[in-house]
Amino acid sequence: MQQTLHSNIHTRQIWIYEPTSIAATEMSMKLAACSLLLPLVLAALLHPADVVAVGDGTPDRGGGGFSLRLVPSHGWNRSIHVDDDGFVHLNEHPTTALRPPMHTQIGGKYSVVTTVGTGAGRRTYVLALDMTSSELWMQCKPVQKPFAQQPPPFEPAKSPSFRHVPGNSRLCLPPAHGHRPTVQDPCKFRSFGLNGTDARGVLSNETLAFAAAGQEAEVAGVVIGCTHSSDGFNFNSHGVLAGVLGLGRQAPSLIWTLGQHRHVAVQVHRFSYCLPSHGSPDHHTFLRFGDDIPHTQHMVSTKILYTSFTTSRDFSAYFVSLTGVSVGGRQLDLEHIGELFKRHIHGGRWTGGCAFDAGTAAMVMVAPAYEKLKDAVLEHLKPLGVPTVSRVEYHLCFRTTSQLWQHLPTVTLQFAEPEARLVLPPQRLFVAVGHDICLAVVRSNDITIIGAMQQVDKRFVYDVRDGRIYFAPENGCHADAGHQI
Repeated sequence: MQQTLHSNIHTRQIWIYEPTSIAATEMSMKLAACSLLLPLVLAALLHPADVVAVGDGTPDRGGGGFSLRLVPSHGWNRSIHVDDDGFVHLNEHPTTALRPPMHTQIGGKYSVVTTVGTGAGRRTYVLALDMTSSELWMQCKPVQKPFAQQPPPFEPAKSPSFRHVPGNSRLCLPPAHGHRPTVQDPCKFRSFGLNGTDARGVLSNETLAFAAAGQEAEVAGVVIGCTHSSDGFNFNSHGVLAGVLGLGRQAPSLIWTLGQHRHVAVQVHRFSYCLPSHGSPDHHTFLRFGDDIPHTQHMVSTKILYTSFTTSRDFSAYFVSLTGVSVGGRQLDLEHIGELFKRHIHGGRWTGGCAFDAGTAAMVMVAPAYEKLKDAVLEHLKPLGVPTVSRVEYHLCFRTTSQLWQHLPTVTLQFAEPEARLVLPPQRLFVAVGHDICLAVVRSNDITIIGAMQQVDKRFVYDVRDGRIYFAPENGCHADAGHQI
């Protein structure tokens, strides 16, 4: 874990569309090096399946909600397991599976299944879930230099519901065309990634359906980036993934579409999930929308920042105000903490901030705060006299002893609201590697991410309309417990 990361919200993109004349945000590049551990664990613990219908044990709340099964990333390695103590345990040599080259994977650690198109063009695809971007894009025929996927790329010509976004839209900017486009021109986009990726195509409106067990939630007119040229993309999914489904808070993400779209009977502004720490092969988890979100008691909430930035591509992620970090009950002395976790302009671009993202596996922490965290952990464990050990892939590791297991510190993240505290037990910050135990936090140059590992066994509800994130403990994610349908 020695690599130093940069923000995952960097991709330069010309992204122009128009279902309702609101500018889009850019496609964000996922923190590939953060595929540290948890999603690989969940890949074995959650039985992959297709989308599920409502009525699988969730209280019936009317027609304003539906649920999708969260499919964990493909890439489970048998050298990873979760013990009864709740800690992630790794064998001695799984580093190639856990540590892919930085910036070589695009997309989230969870995916969803969706049906795209109508008529003869209707096909079902698996799309990577990305909470830091607001775009849905996939390969469409004809495509040059395609990445491998099954089924084959989408064929727009066979779908009666496929419509190009017109080129004379005021949102179709000339740089994408090289000239002033007309109504006959398609609305083009081109995406450049920091890792050398390059995707080009056209924007369209298409029908998406999420279906299983005889029930279906269908949304017409969803904005899709139809990619006709893809260079450098590598999902490392063995051909399973066909693109990305952005769940950021801005247009034209799925949650934004559900909240604005004139074709849906009930507007939906909220989504929720609970990531379990362990379970049986028939245990599963869901991405829930609207009235299908279960009621959870004693929830606290924190404000989503930068909601006034409705069109800037740099603010699609769910940024929050992190105001304090404590280790073992002792507050870290962080200078200028108000600026440390805030978005700011550096080198002509927006960078930094603190965001929630279930698509990033382990916690990412900006360098000054990370160094203070590491020092505080060392100080907390100093009385034990436990020796540190050097490991290439981690900054801080200790030789395991029975005393060490009992004295690992709890870390608390304090948000702007006094009652909004996220308490992280040792199982959410440390991982056992062979005979050692290591701090599973990634050092970053600019951004802080509260990842999936820190969100385990808690219900999270994102209310995009009201601009708040709600969370509360949910032991074993019992509201999502169920059996295969």
